[in-house]
Amino acid sequence: MNNEKFGAQQFLTRFGTILALIVIIVGFSIFVPGFINARNLLNILRQIALLAIIAEGFTMCLIVGELDLSFANVASLAGVISAGLILSGMNPFLSVIISLGVGVAFGIGAGLLVTKVGIPSLITTLATGIIATGMIFWYTKGVSFYGEMSQSFLFLGRGSVLGIPMLIIIMLIVVIAANILINKTKTGKYMQATGANKNAAKLAGVNTDLYKILALTLSGTAAAFTGILLTSKLGAANPEGASGFMMDAFAAALLGETVLSVGRASPFGTFIGALMIGVLTNGMTLAGAPYYMQDITKGSIIILSVTITMVQAKKLESN
Repeated sequence: MNNEKFGAQQFLTRFGTILALIVIIVGFSIFVPGFINARNLLNILRQIALLAIIAEGFTMCLIVGELDLSFANVASLAGVISAGLILSGMNPFLSVIISLGVGVAFGIGAGLLVTKVGIPSLITTLATGIIATGMIFWYTKGVSFYGEMSQSFLFLGRGSVLGIPMLIIIMLIVVIAANILINKTKTGKYMQATGANKNAAKLAGVNTDLYKILALTLSGTAAAFTGILLTSKLGAANPEGASGFMMDAFAAALLGETVLSVGRASPFGTFIGALMIGVLTNGMTLAGAPYYMQDITKGSIIILSVTITMVQAKKLESN
């Protein structure tokens, strides 16, 4: 009997968040007309694509035990730079490379400050985020960029292949690549070791500084890529275009820490977290719920999901 109880608790701890997502989907399918159809489900995936991509970058930092508070600012900066360069006549491919380079530069810079200077990542990325915001308004003078953009560039955010939006395809590639990196490569194992116990990893010969820099660089790159895709999707760029991703990306990554293993960030978990946020937002919108109720409900479900999972984990530890 105790073994059965232990098994049930273990199952809830590993799959509780996924079960909660299934229950929410079933509930919306029953009570919200139009929710459960192929077009709407595809729309949910398209809506969460940018959130999932930027949250995967943030997850890399969590895996090595660091934080990145600058990713939304860096995404906005990359978005306006890509728009500005394209509208000025630059080749779209080159403008994308330069914009991605901005994200890489911010990530490397933050990584060096954290590992070589010793400034905590919380403070470092808060400061670099402020710098990114300053650069945005210096570059844009506070106005949005819009105009005729190359169709090849707009295809990234608006195009589709065999009826599947490009944003979904790109998101799936990013999520799969992140999962392979973390779970199937030596680099990923070293990143996990760095986050689990930095001192033990150092004693085992792991260059923890290198993997912290790598994680922050990946976060900056994912942020810049998200900003570029946002510009492609909208056909314009706003100085604060990506600011809305901050809290939802945090929520997706934190929800992801309750998927399969408690307290451990993972690319797959983050994707499930982003999917839960997308399903809640879409379902409540179709149900006609006020926008403020969406935030209240999302926050409450996140707290409930994490609480239940943590309680189950403590019960397992006591057994």
